[in-house]
Amino acid sequence: MSRVHRVVLASLVLAAAVPAYAGAPDPRRSLVVNAVDRVKNAVVNVSTQEYVRQRVPGPAGELFESFFHDFYEAQQGGERKLTTNSLGSGLIFDAQGDVLTNFHVIARGARIQVGLADGRELEATVVGTDPDSDLAVLHVSAPNLPAAPLGSSSDLMIGETAIAIGNPFGLSHSVTTGVLSALHRSVRAEGRSFYDFIQTDAAINPGNSGGPLLNINGDVVGINTAIYAEGHGIGFAIPIDRARVLAQEILAHGEVREAWFGLSFSDVTAPGSHGVVVTDVDPASPAAHAGVHAGDVVSALNGSPIQDAEELRYMLRGVPVGLSAQLTVDHAGTASTMALSTAEFPTAAVEELLARRLGLEVSEVARRAGRATAHGVVVRAIHDGSPAAHVGLMPGDVVRAVNSLEVGTLEDFRRAVMRARRGGTAVLLIQRGYTLEQIEFPL
Repeated sequence: MSRVHRVVLASLVLAAAVPAYAGAPDPRRSLVVNAVDRVKNAVVNVSTQEYVRQRVPGPAGELFESFFHDFYEAQQGGERKLTTNSLGSGLIFDAQGDVLTNFHVIARGARIQVGLADGRELEATVVGTDPDSDLAVLHVSAPNLPAAPLGSSSDLMIGETAIAIGNPFGLSHSVTTGVLSALHRSVRAEGRSFYDFIQTDAAINPGNSGGPLLNINGDVVGINTAIYAEGHGIGFAIPIDRARVLAQEILAHGEVREAWFGLSFSDVTAPGSHGVVVTDVDPASPAAHAGVHAGDVVSALNGSPIQDAEELRYMLRGVPVGLSAQLTVDHAGTASTMALSTAEFPTAAVEELLARRLGLEVSEVARRAGRATAHGVVVRAIHDGSPAAHVGLMPGDVVRAVNSLEVGTLEDFRRAVMRARRGGTAVLLIQRGYTLEQIEFPL
């Protein structure tokens, strides 16, 4: 079966996955036992291995060494060793062998293995990832694969039973129980904020990441993903409704496509006020067509109140391309709700965006004689009085990375800027001669 046909089938199966346990619940056993029995065979252990090259770091550090590699004839040598990097959990969610897990579980993996409850060890390939939501989709091939039933997280109630299954500390298929403690939680971890999490007191320990959170019926209602290090009995899960939409995007396109709204915004600064103020609207964008104007204050998205700009960015990332969101705005003292459609961000518009916002024009780096490869994009022009001119950028400067993503071609650069725009900030690594400098711009 071709990948295209398999993707279409997998997308349909997402809405009604084949149960891992097909028999009727046994009335002689507890509800928790029946719920676990329905899903346990579809829960997998995920282990990753990465290649580590041992070398003596240069005086500028290995990151900068990699960018300067083009200037040197020889690399520093070193043996590459394959070492086990992490253990986590995952969930087979369709009969074709697609596995949902956390991105951080497989982020550094050169080889990924999936262990099934029946003892089979399978090599996994990465279908696609969404680091912003900490989700990844893997694929394994084997006969008679079980699949877990995906439920809904839209009707969850605080206090209902929560069941977590995973691989904590390498202890395969461990089950813990508790209740749903809260919904729509905001969590800050590793310097980033995440929103709309399910909170539970079911024990979630290292290794549970990527495993399922179940309700009492054995339906998957969340993907376990975070631990609150400062306390005990506090764990978090990504709501399955959000995970399902993102998984469908990854299966269909290999990534979560950038949904383009065409508006920039920042926090409302008035004391005691909440919400987000629109600072700019791209011409001919979905936001412009919906009637959004600079200066409007956004107070809610799809009926959920918005506290700050970071929360709005996160929530907008969950709106798939082709759908619409209900945006509640205050325009000149009048509140209204408008349908904000989404479109895929046109990559060709990246240069126009940078020229308008930053006063920066770029082009491909010209290949030099005798060099097999060339990396980065070169600054072609700087507009007078622009933010780029203000920080001292000059024609001929080379952009080597955007938000730590190395860019080798103009297309790499466009994609990196599109991804950076999700967070509202682009940090450009600029090379001038043998000097590197990081410069941050708001997008």
